[in-house]
Amino acid sequence: MSNLSKLAAVVGGLVILFALGLIGYVVAPYFVGESAEDRSAFLHDVAEQINTDLPSQVDESTRLESTTVDGETLQFNYTLLPPLANDLDSENFMDRYGAGIQQIICEKGRLRRMLQKEFRIAYRYRLDDGTELGDIDVGRADCGV
Repeated sequence: MSNLSKLAAVVGGLVILFALGLIGYVVAPYFVGESAEDRSAFLHDVAEQINTDLPSQVDESTRLESTTVDGETLQFNYTLLPPLANDLDSENFMDRYGAGIQQIICEKGRLRRMLQKEFRIAYRYRLDDGTELGDIDVGRADCGV
């Protein structure tokens, strides 16, 4: 084999390796998933979009104050208002309502899709005087998604 043939074979092999590497770079995110930075940026964008309309009265006794991001968790921060807040047993709030709140999270279409993508959803509840009632943090396995 002449030197020219050897050089052509090496160059051809490098071109093929480069092409395969480029294809892998472009296609890999579709098979491997987004980077941690992309996932974090996505959650921050979602929180920012939601926060543009907050605070917002959900019903006569519940106000959604804000959403925040903690790692791969999107957290909704709620305040419970009078008259409901006046009659709550703050010590047992999560024991009494936690399962129902989790069911709501699992059944909401957009939140369910986020859970399917391995994000977590959290709801934090406080009284209007700042007293913390508790948090519920839900993941994919909690909803059987």
